[in-house]
Amino acid sequence: MATFSCRVQFLDDTDPFNSTNFPEPTRPPHFTFREDIPLINQIAGVHRLLKAPHKLDDCALQLSHNGSYLDLESTLAEQRDELEGFQLDGGRGKKHSIVLRTQLSVRVHACIGE
Repeated sequence: MATFSCRVQFLDDTDPFNSTNFPEPTRPPHFTFREDIPLINQIAGVHRLLKAPHKLDDCALQLSHNGSYLDLESTLAEQRDELEGFQLDGGRGKKHSIVLRTQLSVRVHACIGE
């Protein structure tokens, strides 16, 4: 059972017109992901840990180091290429974080008023 431990934060982008968004909390906690379980089955744990204001069904996970979104239907093991360079500080994940935020499609629909 391989695991991936890193910092996690959320971006309160539930209001797409609020432009003063910064990842929270400023001292991010660590979360340990299982590399062999699809992220869709683990995102609730991240959401609960962060006490994020998002609707769980509207959430996405984004990598802070390159802005890529992770595929929630896939495992971390299947997305190794996306994680390249994420843990540059010797494998401890202190420099970057996985950011819980609103899915892009939900933000777009909020902007156009659908």
